[in-house]
Amino acid sequence: MPVNIVLQTARFGDLVQTTRLLRTLEGRGELHLVVERGLASLARLLFPAARVHALALYPPDEASLAESNAAVLRELKALSADAVYNCNFSPINAAVCRCFPRETVMGYRPAPGGTARSPWIRQVFRLTERRRETSLNLVDVWGHLAADPAPPDSVNPPARPGGRGIGVTLAGRESRRSLPMPILAQAVQTAFQALGGPPVYLLGSASEQPAARKLLRLLPPRMLSQVRDLSGKTDWPGLTEAVRGLDALLTPDTGIMHLAAHLGVPVYAFFLSSAWCHETGPYGAGHHVWQTDIACAPCLESAPCPREVACLPPFAGGAFLRSLVLTLRGEAAEPVLPGVRLWRSGLDALGTTFLSEGDPDAVARAALRRRLMEKLQLAEPRSESREEADWCARLTRETDWMLPPGRYC
Repeated sequence: MPVNIVLQTARFGDLVQTTRLLRTLEGRGELHLVVERGLASLARLLFPAARVHALALYPPDEASLAESNAAVLRELKALSADAVYNCNFSPINAAVCRCFPRETVMGYRPAPGGTARSPWIRQVFRLTERRRETSLNLVDVWGHLAADPAPPDSVNPPARPGGRGIGVTLAGRESRRSLPMPILAQAVQTAFQALGGPPVYLLGSASEQPAARKLLRLLPPRMLSQVRDLSGKTDWPGLTEAVRGLDALLTPDTGIMHLAAHLGVPVYAFFLSSAWCHETGPYGAGHHVWQTDIACAPCLESAPCPREVACLPPFAGGAFLRSLVLTLRGEAAEPVLPGVRLWRSGLDALGTTFLSEGDPDAVARAALRRRLMEKLQLAEPRSESREEADWCARLTRETDWMLPPGRYC
């Protein structure tokens, strides 16, 4: 029986976004998943078909790092893997990959002097040079590391209200990508009224407890009996059960957002600063994202903002709140607001996609997705218009398409 190993040692959200790759490999032999120790219980909960191996990534020094992980590395090496799917560019992943023949490693491969990107990953990085014109979700980036990945509609359930109320993710890891409490409070109150006053659950880690207290002070007293603060009060199974069956999740780009999509909970997300829905939006059909729509977005997470987070004020306006009400009620909402565009998620042969009426980059997105589908043998070749060919020429190189089918990873 073939032995497949997936290395996903990044954060909570990244683990959930590995679902398509793991779904693909579940029926193709023995499946092993390597994760950071703190996420091991969540990995076992979400992916019961995989044998989970936990790495200690945050010991106090290098000697402790090596000592803590020696047994795991020996265990992995003894597996004699047929294929290793390395999803992360990191020193610890590189060390693990050196336990296996280089030709078995897909994604980020050991190379003389460091780590090299395999052809598929090089193609993906080329596309990110023009982020606004491309639309390849990270779930699909990792999913297509394996040949013939699981169909997109088998990755997450369709988004449907479950009857349990509203979830609110208090904040993301980067403050610039989250709504300040006064603005979030307006959105929560608006959603509460639009859905008839259901229960509201505040979600986050212990570090978000001060934010939860501030939000509670900003909500009207008549709401408080319906609000339950779960921040810092749930383990991984508890968080999963808290999210399961919600009618809606209001959230920035976070791991909880990806967990909700994994469970089929409708996501209503606010993307600003460096967050870009075409890259890390909720996977599957039936989700909505209000994406900042100004010239400097999406920006670099690592760079300071020279414009005092100019993408934030549009979320404080009445137009955004009206759009939120209409969307929660299933009514037609204007796709373009001052400084914000509303996107709706869907699926095609390549994976998940986000559509918005009047998208100025629609031709580029469609042309590139079509090229990728043809290369991955998901669509029959067809002739391109001059405009489509010009877009693809701007965003790719000829060598990007000169890769053998079936090993485009």
